[in-house]
Amino acid sequence: MTASATLRQENEEQRDTNGTGGLRIVLVAYSCDPTRGTEPGMGWAWAEALAQRGHFVELLTRPQNKNVQEIARRLKELGQVGRRIAPHFVREPTCPRWVRMPAQASQFVRYDGWQRRALSHARQHGLAGADLVHHVSYGSLVGGSALRHLGPPLVFGPVGGGQTAPRSHRRYLGAAYRQETLRELLWVRGLSRRPSCRATVREAALVLTTNRDTARRARLLGRTDTRMMLSDGIPDRLVRKSTERNPKGAVRPPTVLWVGGLVPIKAPALALLSFASLLAEVPDARLVVLGGGPLRAELTHLAARLNVAKSICFRGRVPWEQAIAAYDDADVLLFTSLRDSFGVQALEAWARGLPVVHLDHQGIRDFSAPGGAVAVPLGRPTDLPQRLAQALGGVLTDHETRRRMATAGLSWAQQHTWSAKAELAEQLYRGVLSDD
Repeated sequence: MTASATLRQENEEQRDTNGTGGLRIVLVAYSCDPTRGTEPGMGWAWAEALAQRGHFVELLTRPQNKNVQEIARRLKELGQVGRRIAPHFVREPTCPRWVRMPAQASQFVRYDGWQRRALSHARQHGLAGADLVHHVSYGSLVGGSALRHLGPPLVFGPVGGGQTAPRSHRRYLGAAYRQETLRELLWVRGLSRRPSCRATVREAALVLTTNRDTARRARLLGRTDTRMMLSDGIPDRLVRKSTERNPKGAVRPPTVLWVGGLVPIKAPALALLSFASLLAEVPDARLVVLGGGPLRAELTHLAARLNVAKSICFRGRVPWEQAIAAYDDADVLLFTSLRDSFGVQALEAWARGLPVVHLDHQGIRDFSAPGGAVAVPLGRPTDLPQRLAQALGGVLTDHETRRRMATAGLSWAQQHTWSAKAELAEQLYRGVLSDD
């Protein structure tokens, strides 16, 4: 008997004994790694949070980098909870060397092939007897889920993928706007019409979307009863116990923090333009930029042209612990992304009692902390930097405003910890199974 089968039997015996044991869940997480952030980190966080609530998780993923060893290490650390997670590593197919295609297209082809392999593996290993299937990664609508064929009810999402960059603000995307237009035509409008995507959206017992743009795309594909749910989450330990920002009384300049990849869709140039405008009101302010990417040199030159280089610190990519320390050492987070499912930076900021200034569109608009953020409308692109600067200035110059926003942000973050998300997911599972 395999280790997975042994653990499954123990779980079934526990359920038979107390009558209220956890569910057996097939968790589809193409990207999964307990040591990483973004999608791999979310894939693992779902598995661990569900196991913490007493459910038995059949984790379908792929071997990537060192995740096999890292998952094994984390399972050992979790002890009894780790015994409720059975990882299944399914290798993805490789494209022949003679086939040349763009990187994103190649990855999507491999992902489609992996899904078929994962379905075959699940059938061969008895996973069709699970209570339900929950597909969390890819977290994109257009990928669909081949696991809808396994048999148990499918919970699909939370997924994004329906959002597009606003044409009106293409000046902040530069040459990348052409790529964004191509993405919209091929990825959002084209691939979402594939039969596998349409079938997933229509046949799933429950479709969860992480923003209204994706919900709108799902309706166009024939699904009218989607439910909104934030795809991102945070560890419970990340939420601060106090709103006090500077308990040691250290003196430092008013600090704006920007976190993200230095790529066009995140619009870091917009952040620099806004900060330059802010200095007219708060001349001693500083901007700290966390993240690396292809725009680093271009942004350095822009800072010099704007004559603000001495007030900006580009720190590059830093370990997660250092990023959290940067949240604690700032006064406000600026989020300027022009295309995003959400933006976990904002959730991390709220968890540390840090107010957020963000654009009022897409996922961040749908899950912004009530009272914990200033949402700036896109409006006219010409004066957007000035309007962002005005919002930043209003936060930086009013201590009482920052205190109120910190309290509201902490309250919101507590509703989106992984334990809270697992509890909500459990309620949704029970609803799906009661309707089945």
